[in-house]
Amino acid sequence: MIELKNIVKTFIGKGNDIHAVRGVDLTIEDGEIFGIIGYSGAGKSTLVRLINQLETQTSGEIYIEGEEISHLSPSALRKKRMKIGMIFQHFNLLWSRTVAGNIELPLEIAGVDKEHRKARVQELIQLVGLVGRENAYPSELSGGQKQRVGIARALANNPSILLCDEATSALDPETTDSILELLNDINQKLGITIVMITHQLEVVQKICHRIAVMSEGEVVETGSVQEVFENPKHAVTKRFIQSIDGTNIEELKKDLKKAYPYGQIFRLTFSSNNSDKPILAEVMRKIDLPISIVDSNIHHTRTGPIGSMYVHVSAGSSSEYDRLVELLKEYKVKVEVI
Repeated sequence: MIELKNIVKTFIGKGNDIHAVRGVDLTIEDGEIFGIIGYSGAGKSTLVRLINQLETQTSGEIYIEGEEISHLSPSALRKKRMKIGMIFQHFNLLWSRTVAGNIELPLEIAGVDKEHRKARVQELIQLVGLVGRENAYPSELSGGQKQRVGIARALANNPSILLCDEATSALDPETTDSILELLNDINQKLGITIVMITHQLEVVQKICHRIAVMSEGEVVETGSVQEVFENPKHAVTKRFIQSIDGTNIEELKKDLKKAYPYGQIFRLTFSSNNSDKPILAEVMRKIDLPISIVDSNIHHTRTGPIGSMYVHVSAGSSSEYDRLVELLKEYKVKVEVI
């Protein structure tokens, strides 16, 4: 478990201090994939560097597996860091070393004997899907292959935690998906805790169990991916969700009201538990109302699809509208009257 308690990080400048992290409290459970998302300058990369103590906090406490790491001696901290792997946006590979050589490097530093190093490198090459590329140099690899080397290198010392700082930001969408699938596979096979730092909501929605949203150094919202997508509370979170499909929810509501000035418009929100069921069709069989779908969007998460739908009821009485809402809620659909 990773626990952050009232973490503050202030960079002291000449008359202009930078408050990068402001009073952050977070708990990341063992074996989960946890996303930390925010726009540039939100403080998320600083936060991840505090977890492995590449930066030290101005105040607050960080516990990893029950141990407060800022109190460790330099030698004890180095030992602790061996169990915290890290992968980066720009790979950080040694261009003079082959794939195998890059993966082997942390094992050399750790003093592992040559026979065990070679065996471990082969295990990792198999795990990340680079069989046949052992002797290639970074200049001969695609972006996705370079990141696979970075992942293998980060796993060399059998870490219990893997920190990913914008690990897919330099990749195209198809390659991003393949890297996310690999990380998900590693999480399931090894039970490793993964912390994803990203500004891409598409990344956290596909792979993460829970997320924290950061803005101006603060965590402004946390929850499961489903909870945050279904009911975003903070303005920054709402901007992220709207950015996925380019839809401004408030503007859409205004446009729909103008387009359908008569009758009633409802916003229906579906969860992963009911989004694959023919709920609207079943409801329409139970109530005689002219219902049409006027807008919808679906997002796919690791727990299943979630999304919203806007429906227009062109005619009906108040009691019929109430009955419609009642029926939809029986199917666990959240209903908002527009």
